[in-house]
Amino acid sequence: MTEPTPSTLPTARVDTPRRFRIPLVWVIPLVAALIGVFLAVHTWYQQGPSITIRFKTGEGLEAGKTRIKYKDVDVGQIDSVSLSEDGSHVIAGARLARSADHLLVDDTRFWMVSARVSGSAVSGLGTLLSGTYVGLDAGKSTETRHDFTALDDAPVVSFDVPGRYFVLHAETLGSIGVGTPVYFRRMPAGQVTGYRLGEQGKRIEVRVFIKAPYDRFVTRDTRFWNAGGVDVKLGADGVQVNTESLTAILAGGLAFLTPADSPDEPAAAEQTFRLFPTREEAIRRQLDERQHYTLRFAESVRGLSVGAPVDFRGITIGEVVAIQPQLNPGKADISMQVEVSLQPGRLRTPGSKSHLPAGATSEDAAFRAFVDQLVAKGLRAQLRNGNLVTGQLYVALDFFPGAGPARPDWQASPPRLPTQRGSLDELQTTLMRIVTRLDKLPIEEIGTDTRKLLASLQRSVDETEALIQRIDTLADGEVRGTLAEARAAIADTRKLVASDAPLQQDLRASLQELGRAAQALRHLADTLDRHPEALLRGKPEEKP
Repeated sequence: MTEPTPSTLPTARVDTPRRFRIPLVWVIPLVAALIGVFLAVHTWYQQGPSITIRFKTGEGLEAGKTRIKYKDVDVGQIDSVSLSEDGSHVIAGARLARSADHLLVDDTRFWMVSARVSGSAVSGLGTLLSGTYVGLDAGKSTETRHDFTALDDAPVVSFDVPGRYFVLHAETLGSIGVGTPVYFRRMPAGQVTGYRLGEQGKRIEVRVFIKAPYDRFVTRDTRFWNAGGVDVKLGADGVQVNTESLTAILAGGLAFLTPADSPDEPAAAEQTFRLFPTREEAIRRQLDERQHYTLRFAESVRGLSVGAPVDFRGITIGEVVAIQPQLNPGKADISMQVEVSLQPGRLRTPGSKSHLPAGATSEDAAFRAFVDQLVAKGLRAQLRNGNLVTGQLYVALDFFPGAGPARPDWQASPPRLPTQRGSLDELQTTLMRIVTRLDKLPIEEIGTDTRKLLASLQRSVDETEALIQRIDTLADGEVRGTLAEARAAIADTRKLVASDAPLQQDLRASLQELGRAAQALRHLADTLDRHPEALLRGKPEEKP
């Protein structure tokens, strides 16, 4: 047997180990697992923060269903709803999207959105189909927060609406409520966002929001007033009706206006203003300097009321602030004292923009001397009828050149200005003076004396006629002609003094007319005293 040679020996072959391969049966589960891990990681990454919201009630809250919306976009969902330990409120746990993480700041607000109908608006009608949801309004704070308390009602103004807030002080709330519109030149310019009682309970603090661009028209001299309903005023200036809009009539409203001479600098946010009850009081110029004076009238002040204007030749320069009787024991007389508030600053020097007198007060000697000069030239206060229909009176300051000498009483407090009897009162006084003079006429005695005179004249005529008859028997032809003329004259005289003669009838009629005229004048004076409007409307009807 021959030994194999190396060339005939088999060559050894080295095999490399096989790589690990997953069987095809495990591919699908592996892919599914990878997808699941990816989705889990993606969900965890997209999942936002968890927050807690406290509600007074759980009405409309359902775990897993109630959505949280910001600007009508879903940003989260209510996950759980539970009752607090003391049972005073409901705690709702919510999960927000990661994209809404920046919305969770200290002043962010939540509230329940549902269908609501108020006096001025209707909101949340979409919830009738989609169901209630939780509304979110992102704040502007930089501090993060995850625990919130929901609002009872939806906020009136969102944080992203440009504008400014102001505070109004009012005596009473009236028809003002949250959401009440605020008008500027009858255009909606803002809303009432809230109100509260002042710390001392003496006034109401109303917070309003004026949106841009109307907020730049609110200056330090801006006037706010209550424009709700219909403002009807019946006074010395006639009948005035003011209203803003139909919405303001039904649901109430506020309005503001800036005087034309007001500075253009806008008021600072949160500045405080007074809320006037009416437009008239709001637009009335409120000058810094006001002076009080008293006026004493001996006539009736019926028709004069507090708030009546005081004008100087048609320009209102003040108002009546008080009316009260004043007893004068020394003279045993009672006069009517009227206190007025005047604004001398409305008077200006010719060719100057400064007030006359500039910065003067009633204690200023120069100003008192100036007023003394005006009074010396006839400046007086007089009651005048501003409206014959209503009988309302007002106080008029004017010059009466024929007025008697007078001086202001600077020692009185407040100082007293001289007055002049009213034109209507002067008419009544004149009528009464005429009636008095007519009453003093002895009409009956005049009639008696006239009748005696006529009787005496009748007797003289009879005697003259008898004398003529005796002379006729003795006289010749020429004398008889003269006697015939005398008889004719006597006949005429007899006709004149006869009881049915026109002279006596006219005299009787004149005396009767004179008596009736006196009675009519007396009745006219009495009617004007009780009813001054009779000059316009005529004699009032007498009720049976």
